[in-house]
Amino acid sequence: MQSLVSGGLAAAQAARLILSREPAPGTVSASATILDEEAGNLTASLDRLDEQAANTALDRLLSAYTVEMVLQDVVLPYLHRLGERWEADEISVAQEHFASNLLRGRLLGLAQGWGQGQGQGAVLACLPGEHHELGLLVFGVALRRRGWRITYLGTNSPIGAVADIARSVLPAVVVLLSINPDNFLDHARQIEQLAKQVPVVIAGTGATAEAARQTQTRVLDQDPVSAAETIDRDHSARGDERRQP
Repeated sequence: MQSLVSGGLAAAQAARLILSREPAPGTVSASATILDEEAGNLTASLDRLDEQAANTALDRLLSAYTVEMVLQDVVLPYLHRLGERWEADEISVAQEHFASNLLRGRLLGLAQGWGQGQGQGAVLACLPGEHHELGLLVFGVALRRRGWRITYLGTNSPIGAVADIARSVLPAVVVLLSINPDNFLDHARQIEQLAKQVPVVIAGTGATAEAARQTQTRVLDQDPVSAAETIDRDHSARGDERRQP
């Protein structure tokens, strides 16, 4: 609504358009322009290691759009480009570390209190040796906004420790991430044992069909925000089935 109102619509009209899911004439392109401009400001600020300007760009985005939209349309594409630019030697080590750490901090800010509430639980962890956690953080934030309780174990998590936590908190699902397929295969037996205890899904570029077959798990092959929607929908449907007489 904030975005539509800033584009010139009255608040009541903006509310009706959102509820009816109709496009807002003359405002969609303006809204997209604002999104693109602030995304560009964020990229430029991070490239020049300007913390204040980068945070200002994020604040403007989060005040005008939903968290899900900012994550899906700005943060995730930026992280993808960051990786490509890193591989192409277009940015320095300092720029990559600065951008990753700033975005990690903002994601953790959005994650405050995500272990609280009465919703279904999810345990999120990176496999042993895995330190690429930003996609998992995005997934956790998106899932939390759907009412889930998040137990976040983060990077380099031993499978045994994940299993211990799962026995303690009894989550509806465990999500394991790695960008390396061999990492899943190296821990296949442990992951398979965990999957007998609780539903397990695997994510990241290392989550291949072969890795899923050997670990007896399911692959999350969507972007983190869409994956959170899928997990929530699937488990809500199962809950409805259990409640039916």
